[in-house]
Amino acid sequence: MGTRLALRIQERYDELTPSEQKLAQFLLDRPDEILASSATELARYSGVSKATAARLFRNLGYSDFNDVRLQAREERNRTGPVQQIPMPQVTTGKAMTVPMHLQVESANLTRTFEELRTDVLNKAAEQVANAGRVWVAGLGNENGIARILRILLARVRPGVHLISENAATWPEEFSSTGPNDALVTIALRPWPKQIPTILAFAKTTRLKSVVITDPTSAGKAQRQDAIVLNCHVSTPWNEITQTSILSMSQILAGAVAQRLGTKANVRRELIADIAEELEDGAG
Repeated sequence: MGTRLALRIQERYDELTPSEQKLAQFLLDRPDEILASSATELARYSGVSKATAARLFRNLGYSDFNDVRLQAREERNRTGPVQQIPMPQVTTGKAMTVPMHLQVESANLTRTFEELRTDVLNKAAEQVANAGRVWVAGLGNENGIARILRILLARVRPGVHLISENAATWPEEFSSTGPNDALVTIALRPWPKQIPTILAFAKTTRLKSVVITDPTSAGKAQRQDAIVLNCHVSTPWNEITQTSILSMSQILAGAVAQRLGTKANVRRELIADIAEELEDGAG
């Protein structure tokens, strides 16, 4: 998809109607369809009316779909075509197969890391590496990956904490944060209602904020002055996938370790030594 179209969707996503959001999400998840399909086909694929499609493009500042396609074609010609793995279409009643699952995961991983800018990853890693302490937040389904990310970061630097899912403990936890700390938040659509509160607090208290999210939520995170690491999570089914989120967590932790250099290696060795001592003591 043309970069400018993606940015317009991300900036205005919350202002769109539910039907417009449905098509906008489809365009973010399947950018290859812009040049391959007509406006009528895009509306049908995403389950909305042709009128909704026309209204969406006008609300995004385009005269019509031809204007959108022309922009996407100009950007493709300028940057060169990108070979992306297509997201499979699934018809009602069709069972998921292993090859289909592999294609879905491969498509999301490919799009995620083809779009990831090195300078954005480096900036996020630098903030986490240089922070006094690091706080990791993930609510609901994302809490499991937040726990994994905390472990990955704690292996290469000290002072990494997990924000509780229990909002009742937030006053005590947030009272311990400082302006030199960093907050890494994992939040996928639909955003838990507490996430905007967390990000607003981070902005107000000058916490350095990194958000791992999907393209439909990027605009909300950017408005809170957060560095955004976008992950594609779409599937042909109702559920989203978290494979790209976990992979992004791993590459972020690796980039942090690279910046810490010897300090990260020393900490890894210390953790390994302590683990060995504890194992010997237990025996």
